[in-house]
Amino acid sequence: MNETIPTKEDIIERANTTTSRLEMTLKKYQRYSSISNLTRIILSSSIPVLVSMSSHNIKLLIFVSLAGALLSIIQGVDSFYDLSNKMSDIKQTILFINKETLLLSSNNDPYDAEKDEENVQKFIANLAGALDDELSNIDN
Repeated sequence: MNETIPTKEDIIERANTTTSRLEMTLKKYQRYSSISNLTRIILSSSIPVLVSMSSHNIKLLIFVSLAGALLSIIQGVDSFYDLSNKMSDIKQTILFINKETLLLSSNNDPYDAEKDEENVQKFIANLAGALDDELSNIDN
């Protein structure tokens, strides 16, 4: 069972792949957040209009109630999934991976140009240590 340590190029490629996946997840969360925010704006602004119109047509109060209920549901879902914190965590993770990749590829501190195998081990240890908590929070 002879396991070899990946080369510096392999590990940088894997880091870039991970960054790409995180960026896709970030875009998905941003889309959900935008839709949620726009829907809340529309519902919030429609309630006063519907209330003022309900004096002429009492049946419009049903739509006011539905808009209020939908507003509450959307707010509850947003709070439950905590998309803004997840987006922030993903952005920090992407920045961290990009920083470490740049340091590794340019052989800047803590990476030494003379020790490729040791650099890869440091890189893996740095990423694993820093990203354990953040990546587990992304999918929850």
